Amino acid sequence: MSAATRYDVCAAEEVRVGALTPVPFGRATLVLTRLPCGSLRALAGRCPHQGAALQFGCVTGLMEGECDGAIAESRAGEVLRCPWHGFEFDLASGEPVVAPPAARRMRLRFFDVSEEAGRVIVSK
Repeated sequence: MSAATRYDVCAAEEVRVGALTPVPFGRATLVLTRLPCGSLRALAGRCPHQGAALQFGCVTGLMEGECDGAIAESRAGEVLRCPWHGFEFDLASGEPVVAPPAARRMRLRFFDVSEEAGRVIVSK
């Protein structure tokens, strides 16, 4: 098995909680973000639903409630919403927040990412 190729893509300070940072990655674009716990995420820049550019999406949380009028946000900064259809993905797992139809498997594509000496390193 060959070693992964490592790419220095940006300064770590450019990747903030609640923000999407697009970076060129060959002929594609990666989207970087940081979870509230500090973990980095590097994901393919296209939505698995219909290919929207995820760099124009938004990072949000879940709105939940057990009854009308008692709604609260949870998991702030852990959900990515697609800019085209509002499809939402869990940034911790890559899975959709709402399960898609059984015939359709959708999941964010993550890349291995680390922070080294103030730089973001993505492996492929």
